[in-house]
Amino acid sequence: MTKSTQHSVANKFAIRNSQFAIPRRVGWSLILLGVTLLVVWGVRLAQIGQALREHLAQAQALADTPEAMDPAAACALVRDLRGDVVALRREAGGLVRLAPALGWLPKVGADLRAAPHLLVVADGLTEAGALACDALEPALAAFGGTDEASGGFSLEQMAGLLAERQADLERARAAVERATAAWARVDTPCLSPRLVRLTEPLDAGLPWLQLGLNAALVAPGLLGSEEPRTYMLIVQNSEELRATGGLISAVGLITLDRGRLGPLHLEDSYAVDDWSKPYPDPPEPLRCYMGIDLWVFRDANWWPDFPTSAQAALDLYHIGREADVDGVIAVDVSVLHGVLAGLEPLEVPGWEEPVMQGNVSEQTRRAWSPEGEMTGEWWRGRKQFMGDLVTAMREKVENDPDSIDWRALAGAMQRTLEQRHLQVWLRDPTAAALMAERGWDGALRDIPGDYLMVVDTNMGYNKMNAVIEQSLEYRAVIDVNGSVQGKLTVQHYNPVSGTAPCDHSAMYGSGYEDMMARCYWDYLRVYVPQGSRLLSADTHPTPAAWLLTGKADPGTVQVVEDGACKTVFATFLVVPRSEQRQTRLIYALPEDITAAEDSVWHYRLCVQKQAGTVAPDLSVVVQLPVGASLVTARPEPTMVEDNEIVYQLNLATDQTLEVCFRMP
Repeated sequence: MTKSTQHSVANKFAIRNSQFAIPRRVGWSLILLGVTLLVVWGVRLAQIGQALREHLAQAQALADTPEAMDPAAACALVRDLRGDVVALRREAGGLVRLAPALGWLPKVGADLRAAPHLLVVADGLTEAGALACDALEPALAAFGGTDEASGGFSLEQMAGLLAERQADLERARAAVERATAAWARVDTPCLSPRLVRLTEPLDAGLPWLQLGLNAALVAPGLLGSEEPRTYMLIVQNSEELRATGGLISAVGLITLDRGRLGPLHLEDSYAVDDWSKPYPDPPEPLRCYMGIDLWVFRDANWWPDFPTSAQAALDLYHIGREADVDGVIAVDVSVLHGVLAGLEPLEVPGWEEPVMQGNVSEQTRRAWSPEGEMTGEWWRGRKQFMGDLVTAMREKVENDPDSIDWRALAGAMQRTLEQRHLQVWLRDPTAAALMAERGWDGALRDIPGDYLMVVDTNMGYNKMNAVIEQSLEYRAVIDVNGSVQGKLTVQHYNPVSGTAPCDHSAMYGSGYEDMMARCYWDYLRVYVPQGSRLLSADTHPTPAAWLLTGKADPGTVQVVEDGACKTVFATFLVVPRSEQRQTRLIYALPEDITAAEDSVWHYRLCVQKQAGTVAPDLSVVVQLPVGASLVTARPEPTMVEDNEIVYQLNLATDQTLEVCFRMP
């Protein structure tokens, strides 16, 4: 090859190399840039993940000590979490959407399949939280959560604020609904244990968030933002127990006009009767056992279904008084303890010492009792103490709001609603549905499965429910066909010492304490699923000398019509001093109480608490057929022995349990 030829070839190679050099450099630069971006992206994701973990840990710490929660700090944390989730969605949203493709991986597959839904849950919850905090921050200041002085954020200001921020609250509710729908698509039983622990609060928390936002949206109307609203306040004495919480002792009307409270005058329930007008006949047991001929306002709450009794109370009230009422609110003496959680110590003019949770019962009984003889003047003013107490509470809220523990007060009010010491019936259908959803309207629950509610009605003209001890034992016996037999034992114990004869006379005696030291006259009703058949029952005959009417009662258990979608067994009994009575009922439940699905049988029981009671002991045994195998039981049983699932509970609130099993 000649030199000229060699030179020509070299030139060709040089030209070719120069042609590829630029793309190679560009390619390597792109690869280097891609790696750099990947590293930066990874670092960014790691930073977001670290911030998210830290903020979640802070949120968990706040959730563990809700009584010490600073609302402003909580809102700041919600906003931080919102920023974390928005950044995560922006940086890794596409990757998260691809995660279910790796759902086949062992151990983490279920978590990867759930990842897109969980990101939607996080996005919805943090958006709702941030919106709610922005909307309600002025109100949160009243809870001591901001550096600004609370200034006693008033109900009037709250009504205006909620009305003004309806659009933000609607957006927040939509975000929670979006999160709830995404959470429903998560296969929670298959999640990893770590993710189960992280997401565990969602099942309980999401309904509460929806409730809170729904309540905020209907509150302006209830507070009279559009037009004044009037509510009837009924005070029930649970120490003289009636179906919805106690004898109606006092009543008052209160009006809300754009959040402004009108005057509230509580008056004796006896004072609203107008004897110049006709009154209807009472429920038959009131006539039969108490000798009552006319049905008047104080005895209106005959049915344990509060909406039914509230309507009866309005009807009887309207005989003697004119009133256009938008709702009925009933409270019993336990509400005083709840209110005082935020207001104590409370100074009441004319009372010897400040009122506290620990002494309110003693102080109110002392205020009721006469200092001397029981004169007509004393009788007319014997319930004045209730008005004095309510006036003192109101004045403290309006004139000294900075001294109130609002968090304690809010928590106590929630507990009184859950424990049915406070019940609310409203005419507004949206608000009524909201109250019914949480069971705060006091209605009988209509749910599939087994059901039990034990209702005592004091028919003794006394305050014996302050001392009477009640306990319930229930055994559900399931056979191989899925049929269920209920065996209930209701025990009443009268701890009052003495052997004096039972005197049914309507008398005050020497004072309030005297009315807590007598025999106990009780009309007992047991509400069970509709279609149940009574098989056998104990009887407690009552001699004529123990009854005001002078007629002996055989104490037989009867099936009575009560206007409810339940079967009702009813009986009458008397518990003398230092004695107890056990009432045993055995009944066959309807055939559809249990149900089978994919060879697994389901039994569900709801035990509903009677309003006004504190926390009666409740023992439940679910007896499976011999050879049956337990699959799950919720809540966790106290004990499982052979074919018996045992629960030792109390009825501070309603109790619901579910047992799943396989037949032998």
